[in-house]
Amino acid sequence: MNQIASQNAPSPKVVLPHYIFGGLVLLVVTMLIIYHPDAFVQHFFNPELLAITHLLVLGWITMVIFGALYQLLPVIMEVKLYCEVLAKFSFVLLGVGTALLAFAFWRFAFGFLMIIAGILITISVSLFVANVLKTAYTSNKKIIERTFIISSTLWLMFTVLAGLTLAINLAWPFLKVSHVELLKLHAHAGIAGWFIQLIIGVSSKLLPMFMVAHNVNAKKLNYTFYAVNIGIATGIVSLFIQLKLGVVFSVGLVVSGIVAYLSFLVEAYIKRIKKQLDIGMKQTVLSFALLVIPMFLIFLLLTNFNAMKRLSLPLSIAYGTTIIIGFITSLVMGQTYKTLPFIVWLKVYRGKVGRVILPLPKDLYSEKVALAQTWLFAIGFAILLLGVLISAGKLVMTGGIVLSISVALYNFNILKIVFHKPKNK
Repeated sequence: MNQIASQNAPSPKVVLPHYIFGGLVLLVVTMLIIYHPDAFVQHFFNPELLAITHLLVLGWITMVIFGALYQLLPVIMEVKLYCEVLAKFSFVLLGVGTALLAFAFWRFAFGFLMIIAGILITISVSLFVANVLKTAYTSNKKIIERTFIISSTLWLMFTVLAGLTLAINLAWPFLKVSHVELLKLHAHAGIAGWFIQLIIGVSSKLLPMFMVAHNVNAKKLNYTFYAVNIGIATGIVSLFIQLKLGVVFSVGLVVSGIVAYLSFLVEAYIKRIKKQLDIGMKQTVLSFALLVIPMFLIFLLLTNFNAMKRLSLPLSIAYGTTIIIGFITSLVMGQTYKTLPFIVWLKVYRGKVGRVILPLPKDLYSEKVALAQTWLFAIGFAILLLGVLISAGKLVMTGGIVLSISVALYNFNILKIVFHKPKNK
C-alpha cells in the first residue's frame, strides 16, 4: 500500500483541497435533503433535485475523484503528474462553476448564469482531461487500467459538453428532443461513461493491492471495457433517436460488463491473503453490494407493465439515488480511508522512516468514528431509499438527518487526517 505514497506523487497542496471541499459539499447536500425532502418525492426534473444532484456529482464525487486521481495516476502509470498548475486551476474553476450551477438550478434560472457556470466547469474538465491524457501518454505501461482511465476522461468531456449544450437548449431551444430525454442522455454518459469506467479502472488496480490478492484473471476486464463502451454509445444514440429496443440492448450490454467486473472483484476477494478487512474496505464492500440495486431497477424501468409505469417516477429517483448516494458516495467515502492517510503520512513523515518510531497511516484517523460513520450511512441510506420508493417526505427527511450525522463524522476524520501533526517526543 505504500505504493500510494510513491516518489512520483504530486504535492499534497494539489490533492488535499479536493478532499476538504468535497466533504463539505457532501455535508451541505445532506442539509438540503433535510430541509427539502419533497425534492425526492416528485418528478426528477425539479429545481431542488437538479441542484442537489449536480452538487453531488460535481462538487462532491468528481471533486474528490480529481484529487485522488492526481495521487493515484503516478501509482498506476508509474510516471509523474504532467502539470500541477493545471490541477490547481481546474480545482478552482470546478468549485466556482459547481456553486454557480447549483444556484442557477435552485432558482430554475435558465440563462447566462447557468451557461457561464457550464463554461467554467467545461474549462475545468478540459484542464483535467489534458493533464490525465498527457500523464497517461508519457507512461510505457500498456495496461487495461490505463485504457479505462483514458476512456472515462473522454466520456467525462462528452458529458460536460452535453450538459453545456443542454443548458443552452434550456435557454434557447434548438433541439427537437425533449429536455427530459436529453437529461437522461447526459446523466447516463456521466454515470456509466465517467464514474463507472473510472471506478473500474482504478479499483481493478487498487482493490487487489489492498486485499493482497495475486493471480486474478484480468481478462474479464477486457470484456467489461468493450461491453460498457459499446453499450453506452448504443444507449446514447438510442435515447437520442428514441429507439426503445436499442436502449434495452445497451442496458443489457453494460450490465453484463459490470457483472464481469464484479466477478473479477469476487475472485480477488476469494484469493486475498489479507483476510481481515479494515473499515475502508468494509465500506467499499457495502458500496458494491448496493450496486446490485440499480442494476435490478433499470430492468424494472424498461418493462411495459402498467404497474411499473405507475411506479416509474419513484423508481427513477430511487435508481439515481442508489447509484449516486448509495454506490458511488459510499465507495468514495470508503476509499478515502485507503488513500488520504497515506498522502498525509508521506507529507508529514517523509525522510523520517527508520530514524524514529512512526505511526501507521491508519493511526491518523479514528477507526471508531469511521465505523460509526459507516453504520450510520447504511442506516440513513436505507431510510432515504424507502422514503423515495413510497414517496414519503418525512422518511426522506429522517434519512437525511442520519446521513448528515454520518457525513459530519466523515468530515471529522478528513480534517483529523489532513491536519495531523507529529507528536513531539
